[in-house]
Amino acid sequence: MKISIYHRTTYTYDKTVPRLSQSLRLYPSICKNQSVINWVINVDKGKIKYLYTDSLGHQTYSLTNKNITGSQNIIAKGEVETKDFSGVLKGPKEKVNPECFVRYTNLTTPSVEVIDLCHDINRKNDQISLSHELNLIAANAIKYKSGTTTFQTTAQKALIDGKGVCQDFAHILITLARYIGLPSRYINGFLYDENSAVSSSHAWAEIYIDHLGWVGFDPTYKKCIDDNYVRICAGFDALDASTIKGTTTNYSGEENLSVKVEIAQS
Repeated sequence: MKISIYHRTTYTYDKTVPRLSQSLRLYPSICKNQSVINWVINVDKGKIKYLYTDSLGHQTYSLTNKNITGSQNIIAKGEVETKDFSGVLKGPKEKVNPECFVRYTNLTTPSVEVIDLCHDINRKNDQISLSHELNLIAANAIKYKSGTTTFQTTAQKALIDGKGVCQDFAHILITLARYIGLPSRYINGFLYDENSAVSSSHAWAEIYIDHLGWVGFDPTYKKCIDDNYVRICAGFDALDASTIKGTTTNYSGEENLSVKVEIAQS
């Protein structure tokens, strides 16, 4: 499938920012599941510079601005051709041992609520069946409701509240998988959904299965990933897998963020 994507991130500042340094990981992952037909990253202020490709295969760019005022737009757009490998990530350009992803983070620390979800798990199942079971448990653990959580919401908080968005479903699945010893990580990307009138970025999880490698599971939609998904960035959790990270120097004002996404089948 060929998928066209337009992703614009707008930062607005109420005062002059003396110095703004940002790291961008907005280029689609290099793997057999997808091939980039064309892709550009543009900004309306400052200059983008390629830095390196990190150990997880992310092409990383820097963006630096001085005395920036008003708003700043970062636009990533292009076309990607995808293939369906039944969720299995094929040929990723990375060098990180999967066992690194059994480590908990503040957002994915197991709690009483998480442990309770594990009581009925059949641990005698093979890793594939077990991972599918975990995906359904995470999918049924909360209700989807937009605008109810933030990027700092933990898996525990989402479970207590009983609601969340794709980020929270992914965090719950990741926490469950790590709790029973399966390496798991957070994925940022895009999902083409012909039945949805609203386009947005999307998040899911990958679980490492022996003899298969990383397999993508989407608890929000209760399935494995397919050719409707475009993979961008991986990490321990939503914060670690953020596509844009930045720091300001000597700035005491406010920062507001807005995002516009358009996704279509080419």
